[in-house]
Amino acid sequence: MGRKCFFWAHLVLGVAAGVFIFVMAATGVVLAFERQIADFVNRDVRWVSVPATLPSRPLSNLLESVIQSSAAVPEAIVVRNAPQATIQFSIGRGKAIYVDPYSGAILGPNSERAHEFFFEVERLHRALGAPLGSKSLGHWLIAISNLLFGWLILFGVVLWLPRKWSAKAIRSSITFRRGLRSRARHFNWHNVLGIWCAVPLLVIVLTGVVMSFPWANGLLFRLSGSNPPVRSRGPAEGGPRGRDRIAANGPNYDHLLTTAKSVDPHWRTITLTLVRDAKSPVQVIVDSGSGGQPQKRTQYLLNRDTAAILKTTTFGDGSLGQRLRAFVRFGHTGEWGGWPGQLVAALVSLGACVLVYTGLSLSIRRLMTRLNRNTRVPSGRVLAHMDT
Repeated sequence: MGRKCFFWAHLVLGVAAGVFIFVMAATGVVLAFERQIADFVNRDVRWVSVPATLPSRPLSNLLESVIQSSAAVPEAIVVRNAPQATIQFSIGRGKAIYVDPYSGAILGPNSERAHEFFFEVERLHRALGAPLGSKSLGHWLIAISNLLFGWLILFGVVLWLPRKWSAKAIRSSITFRRGLRSRARHFNWHNVLGIWCAVPLLVIVLTGVVMSFPWANGLLFRLSGSNPPVRSRGPAEGGPRGRDRIAANGPNYDHLLTTAKSVDPHWRTITLTLVRDAKSPVQVIVDSGSGGQPQKRTQYLLNRDTAAILKTTTFGDGSLGQRLRAFVRFGHTGEWGGWPGQLVAALVSLGACVLVYTGLSLSIRRLMTRLNRNTRVPSGRVLAHMDT
C-alpha cells in the first residue's frame, strides 16, 4: 500500500511539473559550462602573442586609455596569471573590455551575442523568460516546480530501488539493458538514471530552493546559527566626473598588483577594485581557483599609497551561514568542484531531461492502456444489443 501511494504521488507530481522541470534541466545543461563557453567565444580578445622585447605597460596607462575611449566607467581590473593573457576591465555584470598589456591596444569588449544568449537562457532557467528579479508567474512556476522536483526524486528513490534485494535485482536496477523495446526500455532508462542521478540532482534542487524562496534562504542561516547578511547598495558613480576622479586620483595599481602576487604564489586571477576617492583603501581579490570556487578566494584591503595589507578575509572567516550560502550559489552549477563538478552538473541535468521524457512517456502509455481497457465492450453485450 505504501509503495502504491509513492507511485501515484510520483506520477501526479511528474505530470504536473514535468514540462517546467524539463525547461530547467535543459537550460541547466547549457549554463553548467557558461564560463568556459564564454571564454572560448571571446578567445580573440582574451589572448595575445607575447612580444620578444616589448615590456608590459603600466596598468594606470591602460586604465586611462579605456576611460578615454569608452563611455562606460570601469569597476575593476582583472589580471590573469599568464603572459599571453590580456588585461580585463570589468564594466558591469558580465561585460568587460580587453586590452593588450604590451601594445596598449584596446581589443574590444566581450561578445555581446554570447552575453545576450546566456542571459536569455538564464531567464528561461529561472523565470520562463520573465525579467530576472521580478516575482512573476514564470518565477513562481519554476520555483514551485523545482520544489516538487525534490519530492519527485525522494518518491522516485523508493520506486527505483528493487523491492527484494539480490544481486540480479540490483544489477537490473543500476545498469542499462539491451534488447528492450518501447515501454520496457523507457522503464529501464527511468530507473537507472533515477538511481545514478538522485544524489547530485537533490543537491541541485535544494540549492535552487534556497535561491528561489526567501524563507528557505532565511532558514539556511537560522539552522546554521548565523545572521543573514544585510545588503547595502551605494549609488554608482558615473558620467565624466566619475571618470575624471578615477584617472586623476587613482593609486599605483601596479604596486598593488605586485603585493597581491606575493601573497599567493598559486594565484590564477587577481581583481583590483577601482576606487572613486583619494582616501579609500583598495580591495583586492586573489583567486587560486577556477573563478567559481569561493573557498579558494581571499580578499585583501590594501593601503592605496604603500600597498600595505590592512585586512585579510578568507573564506573560513565567514560565518557558517555565509559559507553554506556560497556553496548554494556555486554548488548549484557544480562550479564549486571545478570543471569535474560542472561536468557532473551538466550530465545529471541531461539525465533529468531523459527522466522527464521517459516519465511522461510511461504516464501517457499507462493512460492510453486504461482508456482502451474502459472502451472495450464484451462480445456478449454487443450481441445482446444487436438482438434488441
